[in-house]
Amino acid sequence: MAKNDSSKSKAELYREERKARIAKAAKRNSKGGEMRNKASKIAKRVVAIVVVAAIVCGIGWVLIDNFGVIDKCTTAVTVGKEKVSTSDFNYYYTMQYQQTNYMSQYYSENYGFSMGYDTSKAPDDQKTTDADGNEITWSEKFRTSAIEQTQYLLANYNEAIKAGYELTEDEKAEINETIENYRSNAETNHYSLSAYLRATFGGGFNEKSFRKQLEMETITQRFVEAKKAELLEGVTDEEIKAEYDANRKNYDYVDVTYFAVPYTTLNAKDGESEEDLANRQKATNETTKKKIQEIYDGLTDLASLKAAAKAYKEEGVDNPTEAEYTTESKHAQFSTLSSAITEDGANWAYDTARKAGDKAIFSNDSGSYIVFIDKPIYSMNSVSVRHCLVNFNAEDSENVTDEEKKAAYDKADKLLQEWLKGDKSEDSFATMATENSEDTGSQETGGLYENIRISDNYVDSFKDWSFNPERKVGDTGIIESTYGYHIMYFVSNNTDDVDWKDTIRTEKGDTAYDTFSEALIAEDGEYPVTSSDRWTKYVAKQFCDKMKRNIAMNSGS
Repeated sequence: MAKNDSSKSKAELYREERKARIAKAAKRNSKGGEMRNKASKIAKRVVAIVVVAAIVCGIGWVLIDNFGVIDKCTTAVTVGKEKVSTSDFNYYYTMQYQQTNYMSQYYSENYGFSMGYDTSKAPDDQKTTDADGNEITWSEKFRTSAIEQTQYLLANYNEAIKAGYELTEDEKAEINETIENYRSNAETNHYSLSAYLRATFGGGFNEKSFRKQLEMETITQRFVEAKKAELLEGVTDEEIKAEYDANRKNYDYVDVTYFAVPYTTLNAKDGESEEDLANRQKATNETTKKKIQEIYDGLTDLASLKAAAKAYKEEGVDNPTEAEYTTESKHAQFSTLSSAITEDGANWAYDTARKAGDKAIFSNDSGSYIVFIDKPIYSMNSVSVRHCLVNFNAEDSENVTDEEKKAAYDKADKLLQEWLKGDKSEDSFATMATENSEDTGSQETGGLYENIRISDNYVDSFKDWSFNPERKVGDTGIIESTYGYHIMYFVSNNTDDVDWKDTIRTEKGDTAYDTFSEALIAEDGEYPVTSSDRWTKYVAKQFCDKMKRNIAMNSGS
């Protein structure tokens, strides 16, 4: 966080900081929309590459009604008073497919899990489920999603136009750049842009259609972001405080240590009835409960819990492993704790009457739990830090050698010691980070990470250092993470920026936007959707049929 201007009053500074926090929350609030927009932009770039590859390999789309006379003259969907041609709906359907196709490959290659979509099959040859859990084909999912996207886009676009939104010069330049990228790809492969767009998005789709879509999407995104920020600003401090007071456990944290003992699941013996097995299981569970109760009754403090847990786990074991016998849960949230130690346990832990050292025992169908309070319910606020990352620069990132670690630490320590010889200011640390940090995400800002929260996705060692309750402005240190060594500088403890205020404001802003959006697209709203099953299904079938022909051509069958 940049230093405050000392010439400003506290009230002015507070208003500026509050405005910055709201802007940040608005950005996070619209993250889903941003991700959709980014995915759309990525897919547009990717689809261009995919189509070129398909054409070059001789497996390009086999086009029916190549110039799209039918597609341009028929209405697939009506949103309010606006008719959407089959040609334009083909674009929306194709984008749903391309985004899923791209993201499926991306997650598979980078994270090793599948979205459930098989990129080697046509959408109507594989199944998924809808929002209600009903089995449908991927083709139907794309069709339904395309209709929803059409409605969302046109409703918000028309509201934006009513509000006087126009493209900025930067937005016009970005749209022109996107179109020229397509034109370049087309020319490289000896296609006109129109033929290229028809191959990509179906018959009847041309440069004029494409430009219009890009303009609508660009204006819509800016309008939605502004509307969310406006509604977020409208959330009052009184509303936020009332929600917090009524549901504090949903927003605060506790620190607990617990000992979990799952029940042993018994299998039926030969000839044993279900009733006899159930009675035997119940008796076994009661024996375990009794033993855990005996341990609980003998506890005096956290150390005695850890010792008793260790003795219980190692009873009868010749070679005990080096393991944790109790679980420490720091900054635990209510929902997480409910899953870990039962809802009753979580309610007990979050009771405002709790104090450090309190203990209790809970049981459910799965096992028994002894819970020890390390720190009773408390609020958290954001902090701001700077860091300078020195990577391990390991040949094998998953097996960093001691030599590689030592080299990285020595470099980090040398940088810190050299900085300590200077004025030891935040500005000089920022300069050092800019010149030396290997974290590309923060290098240009002098290693600054503002308003980070304990629930944010940072490595544990980074958060442990940053959120140490004894941390003071100007503190420095070196910590290790999976990336390397971080030279840390503590910028500020933002006591006014408490998590619960930020969370509740965002939640209420989300709710307000959802209400606004749902009113627009409701059946009795201004933009209800009337879809023609005939032409939307026609688009889906034509798309799948063309894909099957391409697959067959590519396989030589």
